[in-house]
Amino acid sequence: MAGIRKDIAKLGGPWSDTMLWYARAVGELRSRQLRDRTSWLYLAAIHGINPQGWIDQNIISPTTPAPNADEQRLMFNQCQHAGWFFLPWHRGYLHAFEAILADWIVSQGGPTTWALPYWNYLNGSDPASRDYPQEFLDSTIPGDNTPNPLANAFRGPAVKLGPQAWINVDISLDAQTTQTVYTSIPGTLGYGGPISGFDQQGNAYGAVESDPHNFVHVMVGGNVPPSPTGWMYDPDFAGLDPIFWVHHCNIDRLWAAWMTGGGNSQETSRPWLNGPFPRQFAMPDAQQNISIFTPEDTLPGAALAPVYDNLIDGTGITPTVGIAMATTPTGRGTSTLVGANDEVLQVTASPVTARVKLAAAPTAAPAAAAPAAAERLYLNVEGVRGNTPSGVLSVRVVAPGIPDAEINETLVFFGLGKASSTDGSHAGNGLSSTVEITDKVAAMQARAGAAIQELEVSLVQPEGASSEITVDRISIYRLRVR
Repeated sequence: MAGIRKDIAKLGGPWSDTMLWYARAVGELRSRQLRDRTSWLYLAAIHGINPQGWIDQNIISPTTPAPNADEQRLMFNQCQHAGWFFLPWHRGYLHAFEAILADWIVSQGGPTTWALPYWNYLNGSDPASRDYPQEFLDSTIPGDNTPNPLANAFRGPAVKLGPQAWINVDISLDAQTTQTVYTSIPGTLGYGGPISGFDQQGNAYGAVESDPHNFVHVMVGGNVPPSPTGWMYDPDFAGLDPIFWVHHCNIDRLWAAWMTGGGNSQETSRPWLNGPFPRQFAMPDAQQNISIFTPEDTLPGAALAPVYDNLIDGTGITPTVGIAMATTPTGRGTSTLVGANDEVLQVTASPVTARVKLAAAPTAAPAAAAPAAAERLYLNVEGVRGNTPSGVLSVRVVAPGIPDAEINETLVFFGLGKASSTDGSHAGNGLSSTVEITDKVAAMQARAGAAIQELEVSLVQPEGASSEITVDRISIYRLRVR
């Protein structure tokens, strides 16, 4: 029977029974060959694989037996990012992984209710919540003193999430507390992302993918030149790190909690429910059979929906008792381009600035305004490209002539290199990221005493960045909420 997913910090550890079995199962899967559909390597390759990169890091060899080309095209490099399938695809991925581990655990006499635990790194009541769980740091498993498979990963130097020298920002629950609609419309931000097809790297992130998902990936992976980045920094390596799975288990829990929040509208249109076509989502089971699933299979009450011990702690959501999951609204509003710069920017570790003239000055109505009149403003950094696996940009926005008023944001572009590549199935369109700036622009206007006609936007990479990132456009969009 399926077990209940629980918080690692509340399992009575370090090295609770759940985590001991997780480590043993990971060790078993690592002993299996790449062509085995239940192996560690195969499951990681479903998310992403760079064969030459894996060879260079001695993960595989040039002669490692692999599935045939047709199976690789069906099964490998499936992860959905920067689009509206990000959440349901990863839910199906977690379900397959969990079932394969649980099958082996039961075969070894382990608990029949074993379930994948989650890393509750945004639990405000636990001051140690951002610390890496000890089980991912110890070099050996206590008791038998054997090498610890959970620590067998290439990571950055940090052992705690949060501000670091190269990324001076913390993770947050903003997506949980500010986004009420799943699907983004052009130039705006939604919880789950914009409409997309089968896209291993789509065009624009949803709110929860931006933060905390992307931030956790790059914080664990690390970016401290001249040292190379760790596995979690690159979608083609991320699934190789055992911490990846407990991170994504928590992201999935955030979605589960968000769907219980009163006023939140989950996408349920038929194009979303059916998933992409002709390429569909495929996963192996413990018997090495392959099956297809759709996003509809991942919604509450469906076959792939998990059960969590708690949807309150560290989620920013108080479930609304007696209210079912909201369905797709008939309309959210209309978005309008307010202004944009007119040149491509080359961004390095030295700031570069663009001026964005606002053709129609925004009113930036406060959130408390009547819904019919409410407006929201969004800053978009579009067409971001680079040859680094992921990218980080610090953004500073000021209004000329208005002192002591600025907007500071940090954007993480997880999978930037893959989204920028024109090889294979990637069009090389790059990535876009969106942040809401409504209240901050309203504060600027209050200080100015008049409508703002222009914004200056500065971008910079972290100190030590050796690879240039280009940005096609910086734009401001206004959403008039219906």
